[in-house]
Amino acid sequence: MSSFFDKFTIDDLLDEMEAVYLNDKRPWIIGYSSGKDSSCVLHLTFKMLKRLPENKRHKTVYVISSDTLIENPIILDFLKYNIELINKSATEYNIPIKAQIAYPEFSDTFWTNVIGKGYPTPKSIQYRWCTERLKIRPSNKFIQEKLNKEDVVVLLGVRKAESIARKRRLEKREIEGYLLNPHETLRSKNNMAYVYSPIIDFSTDDVWDVLFHNNDNLKEFNGSLSPATEWGASALELFNLYIKGSGDSGECPFIADESSAKSSCANSRFGCWICTVVKKDKSLTGFIESGHNELSPLLNFRTWILDERDKPENRKFHKRNGAIVKKNGKITPGPFTFEARKMILRKLLETQLEIQKVYKKDYNLITIEELREIDKIWCDEEDLTSSELIKIYKEVTGEDLPWASYKLPLFEDHTIDIISNKCEEFGINIDMFTKLIIDTNKYKYFSNHKKLKDAVDKTLNQQWLHQDIIEKIEEEDILENGDNLGNEN
Repeated sequence: MSSFFDKFTIDDLLDEMEAVYLNDKRPWIIGYSSGKDSSCVLHLTFKMLKRLPENKRHKTVYVISSDTLIENPIILDFLKYNIELINKSATEYNIPIKAQIAYPEFSDTFWTNVIGKGYPTPKSIQYRWCTERLKIRPSNKFIQEKLNKEDVVVLLGVRKAESIARKRRLEKREIEGYLLNPHETLRSKNNMAYVYSPIIDFSTDDVWDVLFHNNDNLKEFNGSLSPATEWGASALELFNLYIKGSGDSGECPFIADESSAKSSCANSRFGCWICTVVKKDKSLTGFIESGHNELSPLLNFRTWILDERDKPENRKFHKRNGAIVKKNGKITPGPFTFEARKMILRKLLETQLEIQKVYKKDYNLITIEELREIDKIWCDEEDLTSSELIKIYKEVTGEDLPWASYKLPLFEDHTIDIISNKCEEFGINIDMFTKLIIDTNKYKYFSNHKKLKDAVDKTLNQQWLHQDIIEKIEEEDILENGDNLGNEN
């Protein structure tokens, strides 16, 4: 791809950005991942605002980043360091830029879904449920709050050169002759979000050219001065994050557009450490091969969970709603079993202890807030003791969870053994019976028994409990239809 700077100068681009900025009162929102493309957009925005007279810096530029809670710790440190520098520099130069980090709801994090609800870790782009929950929703929530008050302009560091598929999607969205394109999904009753992509025609070399050569700022890094971003971070440090290990593999960008979720960030230098969309994680492997051995426990855990993911004994053969899905005549495995989820939690906590020893004490792979959410889900669905998670945490860490002292079991162990034995004796599915007991206990004091009746009906009518009857009916229908067709012929 030819260079943007074959036809234009950096001042041409800054003039364009200035014109867009001064054209209206709509605040800007920049999606910032701390990777090269979003850094380039932010760098140019800083540069444009610095050259404007202070009285013309009339509207706020919000810089929003996402912490999925499963970020590579090296990248997360780099991101937080940059967020601090951005806010400090904005104050120093009196530039209306405000940077912050968005987080997913604790009830919807990666581990809450995997360990709590049993969601299988994603293995393909088609079933990559994590992107929307961990990146799109948190950032879009921030944008939506602004949209409730006024129109906004979202600046994205997307480029046509990134991939043919992305180029086609971007070109399809473009309105020829306009710099701003209405966002496909972000809008409120009265307001809309518009997308501005200032580096859309940049090549990868153009991005690095802006960060290195069209740059008069210097920052000390590894004992020598090197080019720096407009907020004072070393561009060489960013570059080194890309070249370690497997080289420049792109970044997992801030996603404000759900169609962008179709593209993969699994090989990304700026992606999640647990991403299982690809068989080999080039990012983690690259960092480890370049000397970051403290990340080895993360890679070992990722390899382990990939091995355990598709073992039949670790999966239910129906979805969480009880439905059975067939593909090519075979039943598609559903969520992780309760036993598998307990195993994953134990392994994750053990890995957390291991990495805390070599990395830093305050680095947690799973937060207390997530553990609380998982405990609620387990107790609401499958844990008759109401203490499985508390026991696992105590056994692995040697510490009690904050709510351990007042958590009472629904049944004692000997009672649960009796229930299990009776279910086995009379051929009753233990999962179904457990759910019926939990629901009965949950609604037993309600004066209106409708909720209990609905919960019992929902459990008893799940497809997987009646699959043999359904298959028999389907077989009879096939035979009957076949006979009818034969008689008609």
